[in-house]
Amino acid sequence: MKYFEDMTDIEAIKIRFKELAKTHHPDLGGCVEMMKEINHQYDQVLAGIYQKVGKSISEIEELLADSQEVRNKLCEIIGFPGLVVELCGSWLWITGETRAVKDMLKIAGFSWSPKKLAWYWHKPEETKRRWFRGNQSLDDIRLRHGSTKINDIRGIEKIA
Repeated sequence: MKYFEDMTDIEAIKIRFKELAKTHHPDLGGCVEMMKEINHQYDQVLAGIYQKVGKSISEIEELLADSQEVRNKLCEIIGFPGLVVELCGSWLWITGETRAVKDMLKIAGFSWSPKKLAWYWHKPEETKRRWFRGNQSLDDIRLRHGSTKINDIRGIEKIA
C-alpha cells in the first residue's frame, strides 16, 4: 500500500503522516508492522523531495534524522487528551490540560518552564549551542522561530 502516493508538498506529507500515526500507532491499538512500513515510506518520500530541491545526501540524512526525533517524541504523547502541541523551530512546546499527564510528560523527556507555563522538549545537542535564558514569552518565541501547532493532536495549523 502506498500511503504517500503522488504527494509532493512537504507539509501535506507531514500532515498525512500524523493522521496515519493516530490511526496505526501501536500505543493506540495499531499494528507495529504497519507503523514500520508507514515510517519507511515517509522517509523515502521525504528523501525524494529533498533531492528534487537540490539537497545533498548528507543534508537529506540530517533533515530526516531531525524529523525522526521529533516524530518519535510526537508519537510518545500523541494519545494524551487535552494537549496543545507546537513545534517552534526545533523545540516542541506543550500547553493545554497538562496537569493530568505531567508525570507521563516527565517520563517522555519533557521539562516544565514555569515562566512560560508550558512543557518543552528539544534535542539534547541543542543545548550545545550558545543560548541564554531570556525573558522571552512563548509568543516571542513563536514570532522569532515560527510555529506549527497541533491542536489536541487532531489538526495541524501552520502559524507564521
